[in-house]
Amino acid sequence: MEKNDIYELSQLLGNQNGLENDFSQIITTLKDTLQKKYIQKLHNTANERQNAVIEHPPREVTLLHAMKAFTNDTGKQQMDNMIQALLFLQSIQNVGQDVSYLLANKEQTLQAMGADQSAAPIQFDTTTRMTGLLITLALANVI
Repeated sequence: MEKNDIYELSQLLGNQNGLENDFSQIITTLKDTLQKKYIQKLHNTANERQNAVIEHPPREVTLLHAMKAFTNDTGKQQMDNMIQALLFLQSIQNVGQDVSYLLANKEQTLQAMGADQSAAPIQFDTTTRMTGLLITLALANVI
């Protein structure tokens, strides 16, 4: 009997388990690619920004660290929470300042990065703002 390609194909497409497995593999591959290509880099940048703020904290954080020695355990926990909040806010503020600097100095930035000014992407402003937002979300562990 002759091989019937249409029958075999209909059997393949009709096998729901096979389709589910294929789509599951596709989604897993897509997630892994997005994680490696984008999310990991966003988290690395966010961690660098956060570490910079921890190394050079605002004076309010330094003051709270000094005051912790004079409080009870509950007060120390509250001060730790305030310190974490201030460090987080300072990190966000620094990202915002960096985004603003890039936007204000777009031509110099593109030139320094070797981008062709005449072919500079029109969406530079949008992508720069979006990157700042994504870094902020990574700082907040939302992504």
